[in-house]
Amino acid sequence: MSASASTDPDADVPTASPAQASETPAEPLGATELKSAALSATEVDGFQIADFPAKPAGGGTARPAACQPLENMRTASPKPAPKQFLGLLAYATSGSSAGSGTTIGLMAYDQAGAKDVLDGLRTAVQACTAYEGGVPARTTVKAATAPDAGDEAVAFEMQTRGGSSDAFVVVRSGATVVLFYTASGTGSAAEVPGELVSAQIKKLEQA
Repeated sequence: MSASASTDPDADVPTASPAQASETPAEPLGATELKSAALSATEVDGFQIADFPAKPAGGGTARPAACQPLENMRTASPKPAPKQFLGLLAYATSGSSAGSGTTIGLMAYDQAGAKDVLDGLRTAVQACTAYEGGVPARTTVKAATAPDAGDEAVAFEMQTRGGSSDAFVVVRSGATVVLFYTASGTGSAAEVPGELVSAQIKKLEQA
């Protein structure tokens, strides 16, 4: 190796992204830990939050197959399946979101599985604009701006023929994936409340 090659300050050196550099593998949360990390009752101003005990039952087969991760997330049944799942329902009682309901699903994975879920969603949102299957009518898909939350996040809107659009935000924090799914109660396009996302991710990261 020449001296110039070893000392040149402008030489190209592979560097890790900030997330790669700062993030260390996280272990999946257990059921008790997931419960402690979940929002409860009136922790967020303007929302009533309750347990949503129904377990995901899985969705249909999306056609084309590139849209399957979106159908899976619509029914809170992503692949790979989480090791633990905890559901919440947040009802907005005041503010700009009043009348809307947001389902929150906290899903515990190992680190690799959590990343796979976000990677799959990101790819699907880019490749898929509409699909058949899983619901009675055709569903259209549109990418949305993801919030600056957790380690990474994906956002999109879905609309079934004849209905108003529903909003989805999926955030990964360590080995935990959190789904926020807001259905509008007013007939207009839905929007996931930012304060709800911030509060839940903050509590998760402090658990």
